[in-house]
Formats: sequence, structure tokens, C-alpha cells
Amino acid sequence: MKRTLARIGTAARWLRRQAAVLAALALLGTDTMAAGAQSLGAPRDLAADAAQAARRGQPLVLLFSLPGCGYCDVVRRNYLAPLTRDGAEARRPVVREVGLAGTASFTGFDRQAASGAQLAARYQVRIAPTVLMLDVHGALLAPPLVGGDVSGMYGAYLDDALAQAQRKIASP
Repeated sequence: MKRTLARIGTAARWLRRQAAVLAALALLGTDTMAAGAQSLGAPRDLAADAAQAARRGQPLVLLFSLPGCGYCDVVRRNYLAPLTRDGAEARRPVVREVGLAGTASFTGFDRQAASGAQLAARYQVRIAPTVLMLDVHGALLAPPLVGGDVSGMYGAYLDDALAQAQRKIASP
């Protein structure tokens, strides 16, 4: 009997330690996700953003996302955010994040008020995340990147789309 009680006591202590470790990991995960959930720059004037990108010889990169979308967080944090800070600023693409169902108003390519939902409808974006590479007029420079990084190949797909967009911009 004493042996059984000792085992139960040992198991209870082990469970308490494991629960404390899991709680600490959960808190760390929450903070990490909150830090990663920061958005990229929101559009204010897409025509001005696209013109700035064109002056750099780069596309305007638009991420269509949804709140709480884990795949959007990964694409934003691991792939698009580095584009906004790596290399010389004069050679970086301009990257903006648009809410797929967003209603916040910004100036569109036609200098008219637009929203994320309207822009998504224009480009037939229905899935988050979707990344578009656009020229100064808002035309697609590469096929859209639809969905998240499920195969570990997203970086290669993004690099390919970016290179394709840059080639189109460079050739008149």
C-alpha cells in the first residue's frame, strides 16, 4: 500500500512539473504569435506605392490575409517581412498587406477609394494568404501565390514569382 501511495505521489509531482512546463511553453508561444502577428504596411495609396516600387525596378507585393490566419502569419513573418528589410532600401520591393475582407478605405490604382474586399474582388482573391506581384498600373506580373507554406517550398515559389516580376519590369 505504501509503495502504491509513493508511486501516486511521484506521478502527481511529475504531472505538476509537466503542467508547469506546458504552461510556460504556451505563454512563450502566445508571445511569439503576437509578435509575429504584426502586419506589414497597410496600403494608403496603391498608385503611389506601385510608382515607388517601379522606381526601384521592383513589383508592388500585396499580401491578402485574414485575422488569425496561421498560414498568413508564416508567409508574413518568414517570407515577406524579410523583403522589407534585407538589402539596400532602393532595391527592395514595396510590400503591403491587405485584409481579404477589409473595409478600411485607401486610394486604389485608379485614384478612387477602395477597400481590401473590393481589391480582392478585382483580382478574384478568395483564399488567404494570397500574394500578388503588381506593376505600376496594377497588372499582375506573375501568377498569384495562393495558400500557405505546406510543402516547405514557399520561399522558392516566392523567389520565382519575384524574379519573373522583376524581369517583366526590366523589359519594356
